[in-house]
Amino acid sequence: MASKSAAAVKASEATKTSETTAEPPAKTKKNSVKDSVRKVSKTAALIVAIVLFGVVALITTIFVVSHISSLRASEAEYEYLRERAGDVESESGEFSMAHLSALDQEMLQINPDYIFWMRIDGTNIDHPVVRGYDNVKYLDTSFSGEPNIAGALFVDYRNVGEIVTPEADDFLQHIVIYGHNLQRGGMFTDLRRLLNKQFLEENNIITLIINDEIVEFEIFSARLTSVHDPAYFHNFEASHSFPRFANRVDAPLIATQIITLSTCTSSGNDDSRLVVQGYRLFDW
Repeated sequence: MASKSAAAVKASEATKTSETTAEPPAKTKKNSVKDSVRKVSKTAALIVAIVLFGVVALITTIFVVSHISSLRASEAEYEYLRERAGDVESESGEFSMAHLSALDQEMLQINPDYIFWMRIDGTNIDHPVVRGYDNVKYLDTSFSGEPNIAGALFVDYRNVGEIVTPEADDFLQHIVIYGHNLQRGGMFTDLRRLLNKQFLEENNIITLIINDEIVEFEIFSARLTSVHDPAYFHNFEASHSFPRFANRVDAPLIATQIITLSTCTSSGNDDSRLVVQGYRLFDW
């Protein structure tokens, strides 16, 4: 009986040992499955991240290439327009009046919104200027009417009136012109050079060529400001409005017509603006 009992005990212990040693493989199998799932998940996440990075990189590359291509197209277009305008200046360095009418006709054939040509000595600002039916169209439309992020130089559409009539009571008292500030240059980018006092002293004349007339404005202010600056005021219904406006922008007392050039800045503030203002010089 004792031997049977001993044998039974041994058998029982063997069974327990067998059961005990059988459990770990089950757990190991479960852990192995979990590890496999984790590896697959990590691999999938990595693949997704790589794909997303690739998509973002591709979109960014397309945007940059498109941006540069658009700016180059703008540069080429305005260079062509300057060539198309012909030899606007005579050999003496003064504008050839006989050619101005041809210049106006030349530009109007390309764009009926054309109103005058503008230049500022010492800068790359030497462009035709348009006036559209709103202040949006020419933000991304070139002078020739093609879609382009560089846009065109355009007069505020609310500036309706004669610009160069000899009678002081008839002409538009305040001309506001907008243009982009571009990293590669062009449009109103060079306005920032006028923030340098010495440069401004040497290049302080804004010239308009319109209706066979040479109209000059002497710059009296170049400053960083915001869209809330009084420089954007344009409603002069009351007879005393313009003198008040001229005083608020610190224009000379002799000013009877003011031109305002406006562009954005690279400050990151959507309301920030660079404004250049000049008053008209008269021969009489």
